[in-house]
Parts: sequence; C-alpha cells; structure tokens
Amino acid sequence: MSSAKSHVTLSRQWELLKILPDRGEGKTASELHSLLESNGFKVTKRTVERDLNDLSSVFPIRCDESKGTNLWRWMENRDIQLPGVSVAEAMILQLVEGTLKTILPQVMLQSLSTRFNQAKSKLQALEDSNSNSKLADKIAVVSPALPMIPPSTSPMLYEAVQQALSQSKQLSATYTALYDQQQKQYFLNPLGLVQRGHITYLVATVGSYQDVRLFALHRFTELSLSEQPLLSPPGFTLQHYLHSGAMQFANGEQICLQARVSPYLSQLLQEAPLSEDMTLSPDTDGWHTVNATVHDGWQLKWWILSHGNSIQVLAPAALTQSVVESLQQALAQYQPATSP
Repeated sequence: MSSAKSHVTLSRQWELLKILPDRGEGKTASELHSLLESNGFKVTKRTVERDLNDLSSVFPIRCDESKGTNLWRWMENRDIQLPGVSVAEAMILQLVEGTLKTILPQVMLQSLSTRFNQAKSKLQALEDSNSNSKLADKIAVVSPALPMIPPSTSPMLYEAVQQALSQSKQLSATYTALYDQQQKQYFLNPLGLVQRGHITYLVATVGSYQDVRLFALHRFTELSLSEQPLLSPPGFTLQHYLHSGAMQFANGEQICLQARVSPYLSQLLQEAPLSEDMTLSPDTDGWHTVNATVHDGWQLKWWILSHGNSIQVLAPAALTQSVVESLQQALAQYQPATSP
C-alpha cells in the first residue's frame, strides 16, 4: 500500500473511531457510513464494515447483534481517549485561528498552537482525498472591529489568577490604572476572568468592599496568591454580572433609547436589532425612529458616535446632551486655531 493511501485509510479509521457512540444502542454500519460521507470521506459501506471488524480486534468496541441488526459502539468503561482532531474539529480550528490571534494574548495562544498545527496538518494531508478538507480555505471569519495587537501579558499573571480562582483565595496585587498611571497595592477577591475583544479582564472586589470592579490583566505588574480566603459578594455569579451589562461598561441600569436613524442604518438594525423589544417606525423623509431598551454605558455611546451623521439621539435627554458635547469637542479638534 502506498504511503498516501495508507494515510487516507488511517485518517478514515481514526474518524470512524471518533464518531462511534459511547452510550446508547449504537449505530449501524449504514449510519456510520453516512456520517463518514458527510465528513468528506468517499468510501463504500462494505469498506466501513471491514474497518469496523479490523478495529474491533485492537480497540474496545463491540457489535450488538441481539436486535436483528449490527449496532456498533464503544464498550462500557473503556479506558482509552483518542488524541488528535476529527475533520470537523480541524475545520473549526482553522476557521477560528485567525480570529483568536487578533484577540487573545500570546500566552493563551501558546496552549492552542499544538491543536492549530494538528488541524492544519490534518487538512493538508487529506486535501486530495477528502472534499471537506478544502472548505477551510473557502470560509473565513472577520471581526468588524479595528484589528489591534493584544497587549503583552506575563504568563505568571495568568497562573496566579488561575490558582486563586480554583482555590478561592485572595490575590495580592500591584496595579496601574489607565486614568491616573499610579501604582497601587490591593488585596483582591477574584470572581472571574473575561476576554473582551483583545483585552483580558479580572472581575474582582477590593478587600472587604462589595462593589465589583474590572481590572485589565496586562496592567498588573505583580499578582501573587494569598492565603486569605476569598470574600465573595453574597449571591454573586459571573453570568448574572455579565447579563447586567457590566462588560459594556454600563452602570447596570437600562434606558429607553429613542433615536432617528438613516435608511442604511435602519436596514442594519432590522437585520441585527439592538434589543428584543426594539421597534422601527418609518418617518416621512425615509429615515426611521428606533425605540429600544438598552444598557446605559460607554459602549452604547461609542456605538452612537461610531455612526456619526446616520443617527440622531432623541431621548433620554442626558444621553442626547452627552453625545452633543462629545461631537462638539471632536469638531473643535479640527477647527483652525485662532490667532491671539
């Protein structure tokens, strides 16, 4: 058997092992044949049956013939885990690799590099024999945000946070906030780690205080595990915290946004609404009036400002005034300086 043909056979049989059920009644050779074909392997049912018989001699898989048809599955309590990636997993890894490289710091990417390389090698090896392996070059994910290089973060910071989260301990920290650039020491109660775009945030409280704050991980110069037990706010869960709009840099409150939007922006909002209760009402000039319940925060304001003259905020009044002031200040940057 040629090297190329041997590799194709091995990949097919490895895929077959991965799609074998480990619970339930099992699957017939016909069902497994269909699954292999959907994963891009061109093979006959007879070949699948032959593969199953061959594999059953070296792997803990069994064929149940008690119900009048051969049902294949893994044996109970099997003590084996298959390494490598399936064709479907390889495609997904290829698809997300480019996106993850734009948002995750290098230290987190290093742990995934082996999987990315496995996926690339798998698809390249099957390029001539598996139709699905070619899809990875024809599908892409592009972020709508301006691409930025993630800030450098020491692996020791991640290790300290991981230990504190898993052991429910406090962290001794030295942190430099963006707004004042002053190093400060804290005892932090770590409550979670959140990746937002290209920035990793530690969700934590300070000392005995109950207010939950966000700390950009790359702005720590030191993080060390303390022996003090974690002091968590009563009833706190990370999911509830995220649902409150905190990662939109909101104050936890919701507002009823009312604005006029251009025809183009109204089309975008019809495709991707701001909220479940959003409504769009046509105006006589081709624009639309949008009403939506949204979290009040920086991200909302950034979104409004990003659409420039395609949106006019009508309510609430405080948001309207804040947007007007920001636009006036921006315009002033472009006004020619007046001579004294």
